[in-house]
Amino acid sequence: MKTKKQTTEFQSSYQAMVDSVEAFVVKEGKSLQQAFFAAEEKLEDAKEISREKIQQASRDLKHNLRLWGEAVDGASEVYKDQIKFDLAYVNKSIWNKFQTIANSNTAEFIAFTRTLKEEAQTVITDEHIAAHQEHHQWASEHALWLDEIDFWKKDHEQALIKLLAIEQALKQQSTSLFEHAQVIQAHGNIDHKHEKIMTNAEQDPSSEVFNVADEKEIALHNKERQIHAQHSEFHQALKIHHYKIMAMINMLYKES
Repeated sequence: MKTKKQTTEFQSSYQAMVDSVEAFVVKEGKSLQQAFFAAEEKLEDAKEISREKIQQASRDLKHNLRLWGEAVDGASEVYKDQIKFDLAYVNKSIWNKFQTIANSNTAEFIAFTRTLKEEAQTVITDEHIAAHQEHHQWASEHALWLDEIDFWKKDHEQALIKLLAIEQALKQQSTSLFEHAQVIQAHGNIDHKHEKIMTNAEQDPSSEVFNVADEKEIALHNKERQIHAQHSEFHQALKIHHYKIMAMINMLYKES
């Protein structure tokens, strides 16, 4: 919504444009096309009104003159109301100047306003053509997007099935980790038992009981060495698999 100050400034620029066009048309006999060009130059040279407001005032005056031109066949009051509706700051003085500009050269005025109307219609037609082309392009894109969405929905359905399988695999892996830990603890208990037997034999070399027990453990130790190597290889494989799976799950979680 425009402030009161902005509205007042725009009224001033519009009034100045009307006064200048009227002067160039009525007093100097210029055509409307020449009058608009000269009025814009004059106001710009005066530097009292910004170029933006001058251009806007010029467009609005052309628009209202076009409405006036369409009203010359007898419907002036209707178009007068329309202009007043479009331009709340039109006053009697400005309205009289419209009449003066129009009456200065009726044929030239009608030709000028007809050109304005054709230009306006051309702009509308060009906008419609552009809109039709964009709608056609958008329709093609929408069809493609809907096809992609259907494909993605099927992907999601398969992904949910796979996520259930992944969940089951993780639970199974947790069971495997528990079993692996139990085996490691059992192996550690065997090692502890062997350590105790070797300590007894070292502390009492003359004990036949300790020596027999120690000899048995030596044979068993070779087997335990092989088992430990297998556990080491299995543990390393579990570690690599664990970090790989966790990295992918964490990445997926961050993206969700």
